[in-house]
Amino acid sequence: MKVSLRVPENSDFPVLASLRNDPLVQRQLMVGIAKYSPSQVRAWIRRRGNDPQGAFFVIDADGPCGFVQLTRIDMKLGSADFGICLARSAYGRGIAAQALRLLERHAKQKFGCKIITLRVLRINHRAIAFYRKMKFKVTETKYRFYFDGVHCRDVVFMEKRLR
Repeated sequence: MKVSLRVPENSDFPVLASLRNDPLVQRQLMVGIAKYSPSQVRAWIRRRGNDPQGAFFVIDADGPCGFVQLTRIDMKLGSADFGICLARSAYGRGIAAQALRLLERHAKQKFGCKIITLRVLRINHRAIAFYRKMKFKVTETKYRFYFDGVHCRDVVFMEKRLR
């Protein structure tokens, strides 16, 4: 399956809005659990797309199935924070690995990134296994670092040096 990254289009709105409003996704991405109106979702897409220290792309694999982003890009240090979010229907198909490789290439070529970092809930074993497979290394675990509205969760910090 061919995977590509592209700038969001109007036709991507239903997928992005569904992901943005999914409480499980919100918890895993460590954002406040809320119900976002269509105008709030559109404002979020605009903010992500217009962030001068970021990059935001829709993951397309025979149609939109998620997004990847870089935030806090620091061109002097050559670093950026990485995030990925896939619709459940896209799990287990190799889409995340392809999207990550494409974003790594973009981060290196466009922003001169030498390292990308991420945060993931320690209970998200599937994501941690994926990141390890993709050559991310654990740099730190902060205990009771994130309150998800019910529990204080441990957060694992990881990084990958780009070649």
